[in-house]
Amino acid sequence: MNLHLVRNGHSKKLPRPIHDFMRRRFGVLPEYLENLRCFEFEDAVNDKKVKRYRIYSPTKAQQHKITIAGMSDLEKHPDMLLYEGYIDKERRAYVADRRSFLRTK
Repeated sequence: MNLHLVRNGHSKKLPRPIHDFMRRRFGVLPEYLENLRCFEFEDAVNDKKVKRYRIYSPTKAQQHKITIAGMSDLEKHPDMLLYEGYIDKERRAYVADRRSFLRTK
């Protein structure tokens, strides 16, 4: 895996292709999507360069008294990771739901 990662880069709002995919695929309300934040990094999927995204809710983190200042904080608190996805060079998006209540034990 060719991973170029800024460990503690700043989070940002969701890119439009990710936002639109999540609305269509998961039926997520626009108001909720506007509050989500993501960390972006370069990666490869099926040997093609993509921009990967790890998506979390600052509101959920605050409710749990957790500070998410960078990707390393999401790694320390995996239950804060809600979605993961990528955008390819053609601007096509894909997002997977990673919410912890969906995981089987």
